[in-house]
Amino acid sequence: MEDVVSIGTQNLGEGLLWIGVFVAVVAVLCAVTVWIARRRGSTTVALDAASSVAQGWLFLMALGLGLTIWQWFTQTEISVSGMPVALANWPGIGTPGCDDPGGDTPVLLCATADSVDATVAHLTLGTRVVMALGQLLGVLLMALPAVLIVVLVGQARKGSPFSRVAARSFAWAAVGILVLGTVTDLVVGIGRALAAFEVLPAPEEGGKLTTQGIFYLTVPLWPAAVALALAALAVVFRYGSALQHQTEALQRETEGLV
Repeated sequence: MEDVVSIGTQNLGEGLLWIGVFVAVVAVLCAVTVWIARRRGSTTVALDAASSVAQGWLFLMALGLGLTIWQWFTQTEISVSGMPVALANWPGIGTPGCDDPGGDTPVLLCATADSVDATVAHLTLGTRVVMALGQLLGVLLMALPAVLIVVLVGQARKGSPFSRVAARSFAWAAVGILVLGTVTDLVVGIGRALAAFEVLPAPEEGGKLTTQGIFYLTVPLWPAAVALALAALAVVFRYGSALQHQTEALQRETEGLV
Protein backbone atom coordinates (compact mmCIF):
# COMPACT_ATOMS: atom_id res chain seq x y z
CA MET A 1 0.00 0.00 0.00
CA GLU A 2 1.34 3.36 -0.97
CA ASP A 3 1.98 6.30 1.31
CA VAL A 4 -1.05 8.58 1.57
CA VAL A 5 0.99 11.76 1.98
CA SER A 6 4.53 12.22 0.67
CA ILE A 7 6.57 15.31 -0.10
CA GLY A 8 9.82 15.54 -2.03
CA THR A 9 12.10 18.51 -1.41
CA GLN A 10 15.78 19.36 -1.32
CA ASN A 11 15.26 21.39 1.85
CA LEU A 12 14.47 19.30 4.94
CA GLY A 13 13.05 22.26 6.81
CA GLU A 14 10.73 23.10 3.94
CA GLY A 15 9.52 19.51 3.74
CA LEU A 16 8.81 19.39 7.48
CA LEU A 17 7.00 22.72 7.15
CA TRP A 18 4.67 21.33 4.48
CA ILE A 19 3.98 18.27 6.64
CA GLY A 20 3.17 20.66 9.48
CA VAL A 21 0.81 22.60 7.22
CA PHE A 22 -1.00 19.38 6.30
CA VAL A 23 -1.36 18.40 9.96
CA ALA A 24 -2.54 21.93 10.80
CA VAL A 25 -5.22 21.81 8.08
CA VAL A 26 -6.52 18.50 9.43
CA ALA A 27 -6.52 19.92 12.96
CA VAL A 28 -8.43 23.03 11.82
CA LEU A 29 -11.04 20.90 10.06
CA CYS A 30 -11.51 18.83 13.22
CA ALA A 31 -11.75 22.01 15.33
CA VAL A 32 -14.37 23.50 12.99
CA THR A 33 -16.38 20.30 13.17
CA VAL A 34 -16.29 20.36 16.98
CA TRP A 35 -17.25 24.06 17.03
CA ILE A 36 -20.24 23.49 14.75
CA ALA A 37 -21.38 20.56 16.89
CA ARG A 38 -21.20 22.67 20.05
CA ARG A 39 -23.08 25.54 18.41
CA ARG A 40 -25.87 23.10 17.60
CA GLY A 41 -25.94 21.95 21.21
CA SER A 42 -24.82 18.44 20.40
CA THR A 43 -23.99 16.20 23.37
CA THR A 44 -21.90 13.88 21.22
CA VAL A 45 -19.21 16.24 19.98
CA ALA A 46 -16.52 13.56 19.70
CA LEU A 47 -18.86 11.29 17.75
CA ASP A 48 -19.84 14.13 15.43
CA ALA A 49 -16.19 14.95 14.76
CA ALA A 50 -15.30 11.31 14.13
CA SER A 51 -18.25 10.89 11.77
CA SER A 52 -17.41 14.04 9.82
CA VAL A 53 -13.76 13.06 9.41
CA ALA A 54 -14.75 9.55 8.33
CA GLN A 55 -17.23 10.86 5.77
CA GLY A 56 -14.64 13.28 4.42
CA TRP A 57 -12.19 10.40 4.13
CA LEU A 58 -14.74 8.34 2.22
CA PHE A 59 -15.28 11.24 -0.16
CA LEU A 60 -11.54 11.40 -0.85
CA MET A 61 -11.44 7.64 -1.41
CA ALA A 62 -14.33 7.87 -3.89
CA LEU A 63 -12.48 10.66 -5.68
CA GLY A 64 -9.33 8.53 -5.75
CA LEU A 65 -11.33 5.64 -7.17
CA GLY A 66 -12.50 7.76 -10.08
CA LEU A 67 -9.05 9.20 -10.72
CA THR A 68 -7.54 5.71 -10.75
CA ILE A 69 -9.99 4.47 -13.37
CA TRP A 70 -9.45 7.60 -15.46
CA GLN A 71 -5.66 7.34 -15.28
CA TRP A 72 -5.29 3.69 -16.19
CA PHE A 73 -7.72 3.61 -19.08
CA THR A 74 -7.32 7.04 -20.68
CA GLN A 75 -3.64 7.94 -20.28
CA THR A 76 -0.88 6.59 -22.53
CA GLU A 77 1.98 7.34 -20.13
CA ILE A 78 1.71 5.85 -16.66
CA SER A 79 3.94 6.26 -13.61
CA VAL A 80 4.90 2.99 -11.94
CA SER A 81 6.51 3.16 -8.50
CA GLY A 82 8.62 0.27 -7.25
CA MET A 83 8.88 -1.50 -10.61
CA PRO A 84 11.14 -4.55 -10.07
CA VAL A 85 14.40 -4.41 -12.06
CA ALA A 86 17.93 -5.79 -12.00
CA LEU A 87 20.76 -3.26 -11.95
CA ALA A 88 23.91 -4.99 -10.72
CA ASN A 89 27.28 -3.47 -9.89
CA TRP A 90 26.60 -0.12 -11.48
CA PRO A 91 30.00 1.65 -11.38
CA GLY A 92 30.44 5.06 -9.85
CA ILE A 93 32.56 7.82 -11.49
CA GLY A 94 33.79 5.42 -14.14
CA THR A 95 35.49 3.05 -11.70
CA PRO A 96 35.07 -0.55 -12.88
CA GLY A 97 33.68 -2.97 -10.34
CA CYS A 98 33.76 -2.03 -6.68
CA ASP A 99 37.48 -1.18 -6.43
CA ASP A 100 38.30 1.66 -4.08
CA PRO A 101 40.24 4.36 -6.00
CA GLY A 102 41.74 5.62 -2.74
CA GLY A 103 41.60 9.06 -1.19
CA ASP A 104 39.52 10.52 1.62
CA THR A 105 36.65 11.95 -0.46
CA PRO A 106 33.29 10.15 -0.12
CA VAL A 107 32.73 8.31 -3.40
CA LEU A 108 30.25 5.82 -4.83
CA LEU A 109 32.09 2.61 -5.69
CA CYS A 110 29.17 0.62 -7.10
CA ALA A 111 25.47 0.12 -6.59
CA THR A 112 22.70 -2.37 -7.12
CA ALA A 113 18.97 -1.75 -7.41
CA ASP A 114 15.98 -4.06 -7.28
CA SER A 115 13.29 -1.48 -8.10
CA VAL A 116 12.86 1.88 -9.78
CA ASP A 117 10.17 4.52 -10.14
CA ALA A 118 9.50 4.61 -13.87
CA THR A 119 7.24 6.21 -16.45
CA VAL A 120 6.05 3.71 -19.04
CA ALA A 121 3.81 3.91 -22.07
CA HIS A 122 1.70 1.66 -24.31
CA LEU A 123 1.25 -1.17 -21.82
CA THR A 124 -1.06 -3.97 -22.91
CA LEU A 125 -4.65 -3.96 -21.71
CA GLY A 126 -4.09 -7.01 -19.50
CA THR A 127 -1.26 -5.35 -17.59
CA ARG A 128 -3.26 -2.14 -17.23
CA VAL A 129 -6.20 -4.08 -15.80
CA VAL A 130 -4.01 -5.87 -13.23
CA MET A 131 -2.30 -2.66 -12.11
CA ALA A 132 -5.59 -0.76 -11.97
CA LEU A 133 -7.11 -3.59 -9.92
CA GLY A 134 -4.24 -3.33 -7.45
CA GLN A 135 -4.83 0.38 -6.95
CA LEU A 136 -8.60 -0.05 -6.68
CA LEU A 137 -8.17 -2.71 -4.00
CA GLY A 138 -5.81 -0.36 -2.18
CA VAL A 139 -8.44 2.39 -2.20
CA LEU A 140 -11.06 -0.01 -0.82
CA LEU A 141 -8.62 -1.11 1.87
CA MET A 142 -8.03 2.47 2.99
CA ALA A 143 -11.78 3.15 2.99
CA LEU A 144 -12.61 0.26 5.34
CA PRO A 145 -11.67 2.03 8.61
CA ALA A 146 -13.83 5.02 7.68
CA VAL A 147 -16.80 2.75 6.93
CA LEU A 148 -16.33 1.04 10.29
CA ILE A 149 -16.25 4.39 12.10
CA VAL A 150 -19.45 5.57 10.38
CA VAL A 151 -21.27 2.38 11.40
CA LEU A 152 -20.04 2.50 15.01
CA VAL A 153 -20.93 6.18 15.37
CA GLY A 154 -24.40 5.51 13.99
CA GLN A 155 -24.98 2.73 16.53
CA ALA A 156 -23.69 4.90 19.38
CA ARG A 157 -26.07 7.72 18.43
CA LYS A 158 -28.95 5.24 18.59
CA GLY A 159 -27.96 4.42 22.16
CA SER A 160 -26.78 0.91 21.28
CA PRO A 161 -22.97 1.05 21.13
CA PHE A 162 -22.73 -2.69 21.83
CA SER A 163 -25.37 -3.75 19.34
CA ARG A 164 -25.10 -6.85 17.20
CA VAL A 165 -24.56 -4.59 14.19
CA ALA A 166 -21.43 -3.15 15.83
CA ALA A 167 -20.09 -6.61 16.66
CA ARG A 168 -20.72 -7.85 13.13
CA SER A 169 -19.09 -4.72 11.72
CA PHE A 170 -15.87 -5.52 13.57
CA ALA A 171 -16.01 -9.11 12.29
CA TRP A 172 -16.58 -8.04 8.68
CA ALA A 173 -13.86 -5.40 8.98
CA ALA A 174 -11.44 -8.09 10.18
CA VAL A 175 -12.25 -10.24 7.15
CA GLY A 176 -11.99 -7.26 4.81
CA ILE A 177 -8.62 -6.10 6.17
CA LEU A 178 -7.21 -9.63 6.02
CA VAL A 179 -8.38 -10.31 2.46
CA LEU A 180 -7.83 -6.88 0.93
CA GLY A 181 -4.55 -6.27 2.76
CA THR A 182 -3.12 -9.56 1.50
CA VAL A 183 -4.56 -9.55 -2.01
CA THR A 184 -3.72 -5.89 -2.67
CA ASP A 185 0.02 -6.37 -2.16
CA LEU A 186 -0.01 -9.52 -4.29
CA VAL A 187 -1.90 -7.90 -7.17
CA VAL A 188 0.24 -4.75 -7.05
CA GLY A 189 3.42 -6.86 -7.11
CA ILE A 190 2.17 -8.89 -10.07
CA GLY A 191 1.19 -5.75 -11.97
CA ARG A 192 4.58 -4.12 -11.45
CA ALA A 193 6.35 -7.29 -12.59
CA LEU A 194 4.18 -7.51 -15.72
CA ALA A 195 4.99 -3.90 -16.54
CA ALA A 196 8.71 -4.61 -16.16
CA PHE A 197 8.46 -7.68 -18.41
CA GLU A 198 6.86 -5.57 -21.15
CA VAL A 199 9.27 -2.63 -21.18
CA LEU A 200 12.62 -4.19 -20.20
CA PRO A 201 14.76 -7.01 -21.63
CA ALA A 202 15.11 -10.31 -19.83
CA PRO A 203 18.30 -10.91 -17.78
CA GLU A 204 19.65 -13.42 -20.31
CA GLU A 205 19.32 -10.84 -23.10
CA GLY A 206 21.77 -8.53 -21.36
CA GLY A 207 21.63 -4.81 -20.82
CA LYS A 208 22.38 -2.28 -18.12
CA LEU A 209 18.82 -2.47 -16.82
CA THR A 210 16.79 -5.68 -17.08
CA THR A 211 13.89 -7.42 -15.43
CA GLN A 212 14.52 -9.70 -12.49
CA GLY A 213 13.23 -12.59 -14.57
CA ILE A 214 10.92 -13.78 -11.78
CA PHE A 215 7.72 -12.82 -10.01
CA TYR A 216 8.91 -11.75 -6.56
CA LEU A 217 5.75 -11.83 -4.47
CA THR A 218 5.38 -10.91 -0.81
CA VAL A 219 2.59 -11.61 1.65
CA PRO A 220 2.43 -8.87 4.31
CA LEU A 221 1.89 -9.85 7.94
CA TRP A 222 0.21 -6.66 9.14
CA PRO A 223 -3.26 -7.55 7.74
CA ALA A 224 -3.31 -10.71 9.87
CA ALA A 225 -2.31 -8.74 12.98
CA VAL A 226 -4.95 -6.05 12.39
CA ALA A 227 -7.59 -8.67 11.57
CA LEU A 228 -6.79 -10.51 14.82
CA ALA A 229 -7.24 -7.29 16.81
CA LEU A 230 -10.54 -6.52 15.07
CA ALA A 231 -11.76 -10.09 15.62
CA ALA A 232 -11.00 -9.72 19.33
CA LEU A 233 -13.00 -6.49 19.41
CA ALA A 234 -15.85 -8.28 17.65
CA VAL A 235 -15.92 -10.86 20.46
CA VAL A 236 -15.85 -8.11 23.10
CA PHE A 237 -18.71 -6.23 21.43
CA ARG A 238 -20.69 -9.45 21.01
CA TYR A 239 -20.32 -10.08 24.74
CA GLY A 240 -21.33 -6.48 25.44
CA SER A 241 -24.35 -6.91 23.17
CA ALA A 242 -25.43 -9.98 25.13
CA LEU A 243 -25.09 -8.11 28.43
CA GLN A 244 -27.04 -5.18 27.02
CA HIS A 245 -29.91 -7.44 25.95
CA GLN A 246 -29.93 -9.16 29.36
CA THR A 247 -30.05 -5.79 31.11
CA GLU A 248 -32.93 -4.62 28.92
CA ALA A 249 -34.80 -7.87 29.59
CA LEU A 250 -34.35 -7.46 33.36
CA GLN A 251 -35.59 -3.88 33.15
CA ARG A 252 -38.72 -4.98 31.29
CA GLU A 253 -39.39 -7.71 33.87
CA THR A 254 -38.89 -5.23 36.71
CA GLU A 255 -41.27 -2.74 35.12
CA GLY A 256 -43.82 -5.53 34.68
CA LEU A 257 -43.63 -6.44 38.36
CA VAL A 258 -44.08 -2.83 39.39
